[in-house]
Amino acid sequence: MNTENARLWTPDYCRILLANLLLLTAGNAMGSTFSLYIFSRGGAEIDVGICSYIQASACLLIRPLAGWFLDHRSRKSILIFGLFSLVFIQMGYVFAASILLIYLIRFINAAVSAAATTAMMANAYDSLSEDTFTEGVGYFGFSNSVANAIAPGVGLWLWARFGAAGVFGAISAATLAAFLLIRKFHFREILAERKTPFHQEKVRDLIYEKEALPASALEGFIALGSGAINPYLSVFLIQRAVLQTPGLFYTAQACGTFSARLFVGKISRRYGEAPIVYISAVLFIAGILALTFSASPLLVLAGAFLMGIGYGLTVTGFQIMSVRIVSPDRRGAASSTYSCGWDVCAAVGGLFSGILITAFSYRTTFCLILLIYPVFALIYALFISKHPSAFKNYKRMRQQRE
Repeated sequence: MNTENARLWTPDYCRILLANLLLLTAGNAMGSTFSLYIFSRGGAEIDVGICSYIQASACLLIRPLAGWFLDHRSRKSILIFGLFSLVFIQMGYVFAASILLIYLIRFINAAVSAAATTAMMANAYDSLSEDTFTEGVGYFGFSNSVANAIAPGVGLWLWARFGAAGVFGAISAATLAAFLLIRKFHFREILAERKTPFHQEKVRDLIYEKEALPASALEGFIALGSGAINPYLSVFLIQRAVLQTPGLFYTAQACGTFSARLFVGKISRRYGEAPIVYISAVLFIAGILALTFSASPLLVLAGAFLMGIGYGLTVTGFQIMSVRIVSPDRRGAASSTYSCGWDVCAAVGGLFSGILITAFSYRTTFCLILLIYPVFALIYALFISKHPSAFKNYKRMRQQRE
């Protein structure tokens, strides 16, 4: 192992990377089975959409507060409390007797999870040195992609074998393992001068970190499409009977995500996020077309593979962009801003998709989703590529300093 890797793969970084993978695997396993869970409790597509809206509301409310707390009070308490609470909150779904009670648990679950994941990101950034920061954030983003790729298939397998109790029991166990890992993590202390009273904070600084907004917006476009498809994907595949085992879709997607890791680092270091934006837009369009219209299982799996590469590229590339020019004492706010892009847009996508599926059909809805990706590429080309956090501008700024 060379000295650079030795500095990167510290015990703290390994702990928080694995804890993040466990936490996000738990969340994504829930995501792939939640529509099946709602239907098993007597709900319908619109209830899935409402739960997505509730999740977005909770995240939008909590993440900015969590970001402020991380930057001004403690990096430790919010993460420890969040993980410990989630172990018990997530088991509440097993005992929920009505849709209204599920709505309430969903709100609490989303709020605590939003605080925990925001804290996880900020603490992961703190564990990295300046020399390994870009590479470390890249691996952290890739762990998000891996969880997004493998967890849905695991969730469907657990649902088929053990039902709701098996899914939520495994989710709680994974969260408990993350909690145990984090207990030995060395948290960065907040300087006394940063512990300003809440009422003295500028409203803008409470709500968002402006330097992370471009990356958050880009991630939001991807989340909009993902949130519109993923909650209904299992039901869609079962209804079409093209793929007898929906879990294979997620397996193929996971293979695509792992493949992305082979070249996303080189692309990000040499060319930045620009090629990632344009390549991923094409990949998502091709993948969704194959999912929607193909009558061949192999073509559906090929579509899943292409979408997996898209996820692997974007989550890693945009996470690096979100903290590229942010000062260390604003990383909590930056983590909040970046994550809100995913949470809110994924939930909005799920809500509107539920409405469209109820009014039209799955196929029509998925076709409308395709319109997201040309807009995504156009917004980057016209606006976001001119922001200081864009790679070419960041690189030029560093060269001027040197």
